[in-house]
Amino acid sequence: MIVDRDVVDYPDAGTLLGPAMALAACVVTFVFVMRASAGPKPWRHVAGAAVITTVATLLVAGIGYSITRGDFAWMPAAALHFALGPFVPGAAVLSAAVVAASRAVTRRPGKGGPAAESFDRRPG
Repeated sequence: MIVDRDVVDYPDAGTLLGPAMALAACVVTFVFVMRASAGPKPWRHVAGAAVITTVATLLVAGIGYSITRGDFAWMPAAALHFALGPFVPGAAVLSAAVVAASRAVTRRPGKGGPAAESFDRRPG
């Protein structure tokens, strides 16, 4: 909406290519949120989420568009086209932001603190 542009601007791409790309980005984000909450180095997971989201959406875009065209020679051109558009970089930034935010609000085991102590004590 911000850039006033279609996510998939190829008229022959079909109606499922954009949702398939979004689903790939969501799955990658979910996996990295789960890993970042348990991992010791959160920034590695944040950067990994951005990179893998980019790769996953470009793979889905390239393969999906080349299937609808019936020729896999379109795969590199479609992947490059979508990489230069706003959707794939935007999805990567949002994925990294979600992973970083989920790590920031997750309570780490063993840290203690006032929030952890308030649930451990019973009034009495």
